Amino acid sequence: MPHALLYVVRYFLLGLLWLFFLYAVRMIFIEMRRARSEQLPVAPQANTSGDRVVPLKLTVVDPPQRRGRVFELGEEVTLGRSPGCAVPLEDDTFTSSVHARVFRRSGELWLEDLGSTNGTWLNEERLANGPMRLRRGDRMKVGSTTLEVTR
Repeated sequence: MPHALLYVVRYFLLGLLWLFFLYAVRMIFIEMRRARSEQLPVAPQANTSGDRVVPLKLTVVDPPQRRGRVFELGEEVTLGRSPGCAVPLEDDTFTSSVHARVFRRSGELWLEDLGSTNGTWLNEERLANGPMRLRRGDRMKVGSTTLEVTR
């Protein structure tokens, strides 16, 4: 019996080691993808009407204790619990460290999930097949936080 227990413990520890390795590889790929997207040239936002371009923002809608917080959208912002994120959601336990990103491509805003555990939602639809385009009034859910794209 003691040998059987040692085998169980050995395989359990081996499994934990593999899980740690896979997590580390996942984080490396996320950072590589983020670094690659930062290097892509971004076309300036077209303004055909001659009006002043008003930058879009993310406004927290839910939960109530954070409602009204506003975050400026630049060329790229990340959302997550990590202090390095432009939109820090440090007290949202359902948000990954680097959960999602909002970025500009050809003058349009896009939302991309960065391999989060709980997924990223746009207008009650889960992002499953890559980035989705954002428009004013869209609502995204990251963890238990809901944000709206506003002017």
